[in-house]
Amino acid sequence: MSSNPKLPLTQNEKTKLRKAKVKICELHTLGIDQLVQMMDISVERAMIIKGLAEFQNVPSIGYKLAEKLVYKLNIY
Repeated sequence: MSSNPKLPLTQNEKTKLRKAKVKICELHTLGIDQLVQMMDISVERAMIIKGLAEFQNVPSIGYKLAEKLVYKLNIY
C-alpha cells in the first residue's frame, strides 16, 4: 500500500527517520530492534509505532481502529 499511515511521531523522530532515509510508509517492514536503534526510542514506543503502521497497512483498518487495537487491547 502506498499511502502513509497516520502515526503519532514527534518532530525529533521524523528527523531521525529522514536522516536514516526511511519513509513513513516503509515503517511496517522494519523490525522493533531497527526502530529502537534508528530512532533512539524505547522498545515499548517502537512496538506502538510498528503496531499502528502494520494495522493501517491492512486495507479495511484505518487509524481509529488501529489506535483502539494498539492502545486499548495492547495488540501489536
